[in-house]
Amino acid sequence: MLARDIMKKKVLSISPDHGVRHAARTMLQNQISGLPVCDDRGRLVGILSEGDLLRRAELGSVSWRDIAAVRTKPEAFIKGHSWRVGDLMTQPVVTVDEGMPVGRVAELMAAKGIKRTPVMRAEEMVGIVSRSDILRAIAASVPDVVAGGDEAVRRAVLARLCSDLGLEKGAIDVTIENGTVSLSGQVESEALWEAARVAAETINGAGGVRNKLRIVANRGDSDG
Repeated sequence: MLARDIMKKKVLSISPDHGVRHAARTMLQNQISGLPVCDDRGRLVGILSEGDLLRRAELGSVSWRDIAAVRTKPEAFIKGHSWRVGDLMTQPVVTVDEGMPVGRVAELMAAKGIKRTPVMRAEEMVGIVSRSDILRAIAASVPDVVAGGDEAVRRAVLARLCSDLGLEKGAIDVTIENGTVSLSGQVESEALWEAARVAAETINGAGGVRNKLRIVANRGDSDG
């Protein structure tokens, strides 16, 4: 699944010359928490979010009254008092390509601490992805589908344990007992023990998981 598959294609935007109050009303009326900012040619030049509006003079913020602070950081005064969106917007904008996998989009948003990101096709903004779009993708997802039969499920679980967790085939065994996946062998930590259970449960067709793995500390971690 790619960014283009989950993005909103109809994107409200605003001009850097629009007023801050107009921007706030637009966000409230459309129940959105941010607006891309585009110039007269439609080029993306910034983004205005709720966070950009938290230190406004209208809210009674007193930080701008500290003359020493204003002299050292006049940008704070500008953001607190300017009526122009262009003076408050965040730039440069974190964007993603329309062909970026959704998982990578989510990782980028988490790393940057942002709630939305414009989706680009070369220099053109073609959509926007928000956290709610990521949540919808999760809600609509289904477990991996494998061929029917115990042996197919067993092979799929074993492959997942080795490919996703890096477990060695010789250290683990997967069997099917009355439709339930049974894991045996050993792992190096409680976290890997839990991860093995989760990995097995992601395979469609696994009716349940019985985790018999033993936790054996890596000898390289012992004292001496």
